[in-house]
Formats: sequence, C-alpha cells, structure tokens
Amino acid sequence: MKRLNHWIFNYNKKRQPERKVVMPNYSKVRSAVVVYEQGLDDKGTGLLAQRMEKDGMIVEVVGYEPKKDFNFFGRVREEAMTALPNQRFDLLLDLSTHYYLGTQYIVMALDATFKAGLRFADVDEKDQQGILDMMVNLPEDAQPEEIAEQVIHFMKMINQ
Repeated sequence: MKRLNHWIFNYNKKRQPERKVVMPNYSKVRSAVVVYEQGLDDKGTGLLAQRMEKDGMIVEVVGYEPKKDFNFFGRVREEAMTALPNQRFDLLLDLSTHYYLGTQYIVMALDATFKAGLRFADVDEKDQQGILDMMVNLPEDAQPEEIAEQVIHFMKMINQ
C-alpha cells in the first residue's frame, strides 16, 4: 500500500506546474511560511517565527497533526488543505522531523520561490526530490530549530 501511495504522489508531483527556483538572499526575504508537526516543538517554532519577523519578514505558520489532517492514503484531508495560505512566499521552511507523505502534499501545495527542509535518511531519495529545493542532512533526532538554523546559515553563506 505504501508503494502505491508513493506512486500516486509521484504522479501528482509530475503534474505540478514548473516553478522558477531562486535562492533568495536571507536579508531580502520578505515573506516566509514555516511548516511543522504540531505538538513536537510548538514553542521553538513560535520563537523562530518571532525571530524571522524581527528580521523583517511576514511569517505564516502552518501546523499539522498527522492523525487528524492526513487520510489513510497519506493525502491531506480537504479541511486541512483549504486552511493553507494561498499567497506566494519567498521562503518555505519545512521543519518536519518525521517523514509523512501528507507533509509532502502540503509543501507541494504551498507556493514559494524557495523551499527547504530536512533530508530523511530512511526515505528513498527519489521520493523526496522535486519538492524541496534544498535539503539539509542532520541526525535522526534533530530538532526543528536545528533544521531552521542550518537552512538560514546556508542561505546566508551562499549569498555572501
């Protein structure tokens, strides 16, 4: 069943319109969306959003609960999908520390110039490619703040 769900996901991924990927200079990012699993680190995610707002960004936070927001096939339930913001963002940070197919659907549905998150070692690389523009490798027990810190660090270093 898992392979079938991934096949359906990859089919949907191929049907997505092409998007121009631009690595933004962190200091020039004006809008960002942070995606995270609710209950794991709500406090840290809130602090990250506050920090990004201090850096001059308008930040949207999208939290999800896998048992509530994803169906049996790994897709996002309609109620959760309609709750997603529909504007364009300069940056999307996926702070998920566990791989869920539903999270990939959420990240795919959000419109962002640049999307970054964690590279999951236990998931086939081809199942992760094409959604995120930058994936960071961290230990399995990585915390959401560590993912954000690595992404922001790389963005600052690349654009110097």
